[in-house]
Amino acid sequence: MDQKISKRLGHDDSSGFEFSKELLGSDSTAAINFDRLQKHPRLGYVIIEYLLCEEEQTVTPYTSHPNRYWNKNASKFLALWRAKLDFHAVLYLVNYAKKGTRAEDEVLLIEVLDMDERGIQSDTRKQYSRAEFAKWFRKLNQECLSEGEALLTDIYRHKSTEALGKLTLQGGKHQGETIESVYLKDPTYLQWLRETNYPYSKAALCYLDTINNRNRKSQRSERSTT
Repeated sequence: MDQKISKRLGHDDSSGFEFSKELLGSDSTAAINFDRLQKHPRLGYVIIEYLLCEEEQTVTPYTSHPNRYWNKNASKFLALWRAKLDFHAVLYLVNYAKKGTRAEDEVLLIEVLDMDERGIQSDTRKQYSRAEFAKWFRKLNQECLSEGEALLTDIYRHKSTEALGKLTLQGGKHQGETIESVYLKDPTYLQWLRETNYPYSKAALCYLDTINNRNRKSQRSERSTT
C-alpha cells in the first residue's frame, strides 16, 4: 500500500475486540485475530503472529516454541495455518519479549512450513537482536508499501467487464461519463488515463485489458474456423 493510502501505526484499538466480546457474551468465539496481514510483491500474502514471552517464564524468545505449549493453544495455530493455506500466504511467528525485560534483545523469527494436529512439523528459525529484527521488519514493510498501485489493480481485476464499464469517471474532460461510453467514442483517452494515478485509472487499465483479451480470443476463434 503506498504512502498516500497507508498511515503510521497508532495506539492499539481494542474497542472492536470489546464490542465482539459484548455481543458474544459467554459464547466461544470462532474468530482469530491476525497481528499483521500484508501483501508482498514477491512472497504474496504474509501473515505475522507475535508471541510474547513474559519475563516470569523460564523460556526466552530464543528457546520458546509453540510446540512446547501446543495443547494449550493448538486451535489458534491450526486456524492460522488454515488461513495461510487459504491465502497461499507465508506464515511467520515472532517470539519476542517486552522492552525493559531481561530478554528484550532476543527475537526469534519462525517461518512455519508444515503443521498438523500434532503440532508444527517443519519450520525455519532465525535469531535476531531487537535492532536486527527491526531492520528486517522495516525492509519487509517497505517492500509491501510498493504494492499501492497493485492493490487497486487486484481489486478491479475481480470485477466483470460490464461492471467496470459502468463506473463513472470522476474528473477530466469526460467527467460524469461511464468508462464504457468513453471507450466507444474516445478510447485513446482511456489509454492515457490508464497510465496516470487519477481516480479510476486502474479501473480503466483493467477494462482495456479485459476488452483486449476478449478481442484476441475472438480473433483466434475466427482464424481457427476459416
